[in-house]
Amino acid sequence: MASQSKNFISFVAIGRPNPQILNIDFLRNNRILPLEEESPGRLPDQEKDVKKFVSVPGFANLALENIEFIVDEGRFQITEKDLSEWTETKILEIAKRYFKVLPYTPLKVVGVNLNSTVSFKTSDEACRFQELLLPKDGRLAKILSADTVTASIVLRYSYPTQGGRAALTIDQPDKDNKKRVVNFNREFDFMDWQTFANELDKISDVSQYADSVIEHLLKVI
Repeated sequence: MASQSKNFISFVAIGRPNPQILNIDFLRNNRILPLEEESPGRLPDQEKDVKKFVSVPGFANLALENIEFIVDEGRFQITEKDLSEWTETKILEIAKRYFKVLPYTPLKVVGVNLNSTVSFKTSDEACRFQELLLPKDGRLAKILSADTVTASIVLRYSYPTQGGRAALTIDQPDKDNKKRVVNFNREFDFMDWQTFANELDKISDVSQYADSVIEHLLKVI
C-alpha cells in the first residue's frame, strides 16, 4: 500500500520583517534558542551549531542542524526537517519567541506548511492516484486525446474548522512515477499577537487534519 513520509514543516509570515536582525547571537541572547532546556548552560555554540549563515542587505539565511531561517524584506520563514511527528516541531515556539522580542514587526499573513512524500509500491497505485487528479475518461483527458498525461494540482479552500484558509498542492510524479510530493498549507490573516500565538498552538488539530486528508487519498486508490 502507498505510504506517507514527512519531509519538513515550515512557518511563514508575510509582512515587513527586518532581515538584518537575524543572527545566532540575537537568537542566543534573547533566549529564542534553545528550546530543549531552560538551563543557562544549554546555549547554541556558534561554531558547532551554525551550518550556514548569509546576511546581505535585504536578505538573511541561517541554517542550524535541522532548522533553517530565511528572511527577506517581505517574508520570514523557518523550516524544520527530520520529524517523525508534526507536533514535535520546535519552530512554532521559536516563531512565538522571535516575534515576542520584535512585537512591532508588521505582519499580514501567517501560514504553516506540512510537506510530505507519498510513495507507491506499484505502478498501478501510482496510476490510480493520478486518476484522482485527472480521470482517464474525464472531459479534459478526452480533449487532450493523449494516452499518458500526468497532472499536478493546487486546491484552495476555507479551512474546515477554526477559520483561515487551506491549500493542498500535489506535485508532478517523479521520473519513475513512484512518488509524489504533497504540501498542505494552512494560513490566517494576522490580527494581533495573542491570536497569532493561539493559532500556532493549533498545530495538533491542523496536522491531524492534513494527515487525514492524505490517509483518505491513499485509501481510495
